[in-house]
Amino acid sequence: MQVKIHTRYFLFLMLLIACLGSRSQDKCTCSEVNEQQVIKLETEEDSVTLYRLISNLKESGQDICTINAYNIDISFLGRHKHFAEMFEKIQLQEKLIHVSSCKKDLEIIHLLNYADYYTAREDYENLSAYSFKALENAENRNDLRNIVKSIKHIVYLFTRQDQDEKNWAYIKKAERIITGLPEDISTASNYNWLAFEYENKYTLTERSSLLDSALMFAEVAQKSASLFNDHEQTIQSFRVFEAVSYHRGDLRKAINSMDSALFYAKKQPVPKNLASLYLSKAWDLIDLKEFDEAIRWQDTSIYYAEKYEHGSIASMRIYSEAVQVFEAAGNTPKALQAFKKYDYLKDSIFNLKRSEKINELEQRYEKSKNEKTIHELALQKRIYLLLALAGLLGLAVLAFLVRQQSLKNKQKILEAEQRLNRARMNPHFFFNALSSLQSTVLKENDGIAVAKNISRFAKIMRASLERSYKEYNSIEQETDFLKEYLELQQLRFPGKFNYEIKINGNIDPDEILIPSMILQPFIENSIEHGFSNINYTGSLLIDFSMESRQLLIMIADNGKGLTNGPKENNEHISRATQIIRDRLYLLNSKLKTRAAFTVANAELGKGVMVKINLPVLYGKNIPEES
Repeated sequence: MQVKIHTRYFLFLMLLIACLGSRSQDKCTCSEVNEQQVIKLETEEDSVTLYRLISNLKESGQDICTINAYNIDISFLGRHKHFAEMFEKIQLQEKLIHVSSCKKDLEIIHLLNYADYYTAREDYENLSAYSFKALENAENRNDLRNIVKSIKHIVYLFTRQDQDEKNWAYIKKAERIITGLPEDISTASNYNWLAFEYENKYTLTERSSLLDSALMFAEVAQKSASLFNDHEQTIQSFRVFEAVSYHRGDLRKAINSMDSALFYAKKQPVPKNLASLYLSKAWDLIDLKEFDEAIRWQDTSIYYAEKYEHGSIASMRIYSEAVQVFEAAGNTPKALQAFKKYDYLKDSIFNLKRSEKINELEQRYEKSKNEKTIHELALQKRIYLLLALAGLLGLAVLAFLVRQQSLKNKQKILEAEQRLNRARMNPHFFFNALSSLQSTVLKENDGIAVAKNISRFAKIMRASLERSYKEYNSIEQETDFLKEYLELQQLRFPGKFNYEIKINGNIDPDEILIPSMILQPFIENSIEHGFSNINYTGSLLIDFSMESRQLLIMIADNGKGLTNGPKENNEHISRATQIIRDRLYLLNSKLKTRAAFTVANAELGKGVMVKINLPVLYGKNIPEES
């Protein structure tokens, strides 16, 4: 059967054959044109043409061309999740590199391929080993492009392990290299990667300048993708545009960017990421409260997840998000149906991963058995025994990894809880309050007033200690505590500020629960920092209301506001931010909620506005602690 080859590939083959005929003087490169073609072919989806080219490269007689052919093959197998074949090809490539006279220059290739493989398998221990080896190798040879590839793996590794601070140094290092490289087919991918990392950093710090940088990088990526007709990277650029518009509150512009991404996604021979793109559009519509449209596009997302990603981890995540979209849109039946599908996929994927692990071990041992032609019958029983042991070992390793991950998560929660217990109340407050009481004794000599204030101070201390061991309080209990706390603060700062606590009439303060001590850190910052050195009377408002089936708590002051000044001013919010971030992390982990908060300068007038969105919790919604 004849195979039709695209004209551009035919020309490439002719040029490659000509280069092979002349035998390049540099034995460590196949040819200049081959280097760029390999980069492009690593994303090619035409499997028939692709394998014809791979065969020609392997038949060339040049080791470097065969190694490049393996690269194309490995990339294709990885994209299509044929991991057993991918691993086998990486091993064959590695053997060829080890016997090559160019081993020192080529070793980086199989190191990065192993890193790709272990990234796909979510094997973080092996990924760590190979990504750092690859980085060391590339740096020793000043190989800038492969330094960037290695750093991408390391950043991914740290991201999955929630080590964002370590990430930033590597991201900035990669940025310096990427912005100095000449433009080629990998430029769009590199700049889109930078854009996504800057957008992710914004979600952690809320520094608006990071969004400006993300937008700039995505625009460079889009121009380069257009130059090389790279639809995949064009889609990624529009995803960054959508994220930036969303963060800036321009939801209509976010939807337009997502529509553009969908336009280019449908142009691809094999449409990819359609499910996740439609999911993002559904979330934007939820925020616009266009619930019917959101449900429509969420259904479309599920359709494409079933069509192109059936039974995969990606489809499982689509159903997980679908539950939340349908709930937010008020469609409980669809939410329940999506949850049942998610639960089914979660169980089946876990079992499939376990089976794949066992099958992979079986394939390796079968290969070892087939290579042994001497004493085959005598060794057969021993090989079966090894297979059985390998299966048991795979199960034991899997159980160990699951247990280790569980222990790590529990440890993280315990560490956060301990950090919160230590930071419940500022110890300096107790010292300052006692100093104020001492001043009252010396100046006024009013025994009744002193006794009253000591009693109030004792109630505050007792309440704060009790709340260190209590996870949730009713709104009424929490506001009673805050009143005592604020009156004692007014004792410290007489005439400095007034306060008001409002509770909307549709809220039952005795029944609805909130995490204990979640408001005090922000209130403390308003008093200690927002009202410091002002020449007018401070005003503090604490308002409880219901919005979109969630409890909204607003804390507003008319103090100095957030500034870009010295550290003392910046502390107006940084300490409270970390404490509340820990509290909401624990709440969302335990109850699977989407609690969040924002902090910003007041839109009108002076001061800071804090908004905390919490789920509406009753005692029956909260599982008992084990």
